[in-house]
Amino acid sequence: MNVRSLLTVLLLAAATPALATDGIMAGSWMIKIRSPQGTRTPSMVLTQDGNKLSGTYRGMRGEAPISGIISGNDFDLTVKITSGEATLVVEYKGVMQGDALSGKVLMGRLGEAGFTGARAPK
Repeated sequence: MNVRSLLTVLLLAAATPALATDGIMAGSWMIKIRSPQGTRTPSMVLTQDGNKLSGTYRGMRGEAPISGIISGNDFDLTVKITSGEATLVVEYKGVMQGDALSGKVLMGRLGEAGFTGARAPK
């Protein structure tokens, strides 16, 4: 094996574990947000393509598209909720541990709050 082939094999071997460590968030999730406005319990259904996430968010204002990324077990999700002429951008930043989520949710002018989540039963 020449040096170039050996370097290629080593680079591919080094990159593979990084790709394999991204968590699997695809599926249905039940969320609990505790904020000054009260407790909210939205849900989300996510699909995953590598580290990219997309899906549907369901909350008290209806359905909205959701998108984001996962890196290892850390994730960032963005939901754009439109009601009439107003749009509220909600950002979830958290960590997935097995079938549980936790972190903070940034709700634009409504402030931020903590959230937890659990994978919905199948």
